[in-house]
Amino acid sequence: MYDVVIVGAGPAGSTAALIATRLGLRTVVIDRLAPPREKPCGGGLTPRSWKLLNALGIDYPVYGACNEIETRAAGYKIALKKEPILVTRRPDFDYAILKQSNAEFIRDQVLGVRGNTVVGRNGEYSGRVIIGADGATSTVARSIGINNFRGERSHAIAYMTIAKGPPSDKCVIDFDAVINAVKRVGYAWIFPVGEGANIGAGVGWGKWIDLREFVSEYAERAGYKPGAVLGHPLSLGHVRGLGRGNVILAGEAAGLVDATTGEGIYYAVASGVAAAVATYTALKIWRREKYAVDIYRELVRPYVEEVKKTRALSRIAKAIGTRKPVVKLLGKRLVELYSKVYTGEATYSLLLKPVEKL
Repeated sequence: MYDVVIVGAGPAGSTAALIATRLGLRTVVIDRLAPPREKPCGGGLTPRSWKLLNALGIDYPVYGACNEIETRAAGYKIALKKEPILVTRRPDFDYAILKQSNAEFIRDQVLGVRGNTVVGRNGEYSGRVIIGADGATSTVARSIGINNFRGERSHAIAYMTIAKGPPSDKCVIDFDAVINAVKRVGYAWIFPVGEGANIGAGVGWGKWIDLREFVSEYAERAGYKPGAVLGHPLSLGHVRGLGRGNVILAGEAAGLVDATTGEGIYYAVASGVAAAVATYTALKIWRREKYAVDIYRELVRPYVEEVKKTRALSRIAKAIGTRKPVVKLLGKRLVELYSKVYTGEATYSLLLKPVEKL
């Protein structure tokens, strides 16, 4: 029997594996795809994301840096030159963390969890603690009776492409392009990646829209040649549960994603660390695996509270985002504050202050 069985080899699962093996836990990671595997994602590492990775001593690949972040909303363009957003590629990023963990890896499609056993299509894997880090449509979460995924009510849809084009050191966050094109609140992005860019767009709070054609055309208008366009659901900060019994949910499997920006790497890494530490504390200090979820719940409480705030802000954005007179009235100040949040200069409590006064 393993000390911990981790389902999912994304940032949450791979980070949990890395910390668990450093703590001396017998660890296995299971994923249905062999790494490196593609995952639709902007690949932006915000300052607090790369600072956390650096503090943990984790090496990670970087293919671009945004020394200027330009936000386009309500007809305004706000440019910030602060600490950079670094840009990675998810296949390489996830795999780099997994390799550093030196954990055992098994390729299998997980069908569910039964007690201390993860049931796969090709085998069964027993662990004293199980960490479900299997993303937005988590099989592990559903198998323990927690349904964080409720389609368009709980998740947005996003599409991205790796496009060839001119190198740059500027990131673009463009709300206007999506709102003007589809009359729905969302945003497009351009993040530089080597000789090109990661370009994409997403919308939430309503029926999912196929944005593949929009992403290709948006890339072309920006002077890039788009590649294949990939899509994936993305949590709107929908946290219904963090685990049950001896099963912990981490990253997007728990709904830990910023609902206003879609940024999930920070919460994935942070919750992966918390899951591993909770597992170690329960097994090696208290010697009771049933304590793992309660310990984990306390460790991630600040992240859960922050994610709830992003969900509330995302709902407000949906309500006013397409009302141009309202957006014009509030827009510049909110865009400035919002830009400071995703660069790590401010917190969501600051962003909520002008909203609370309305």
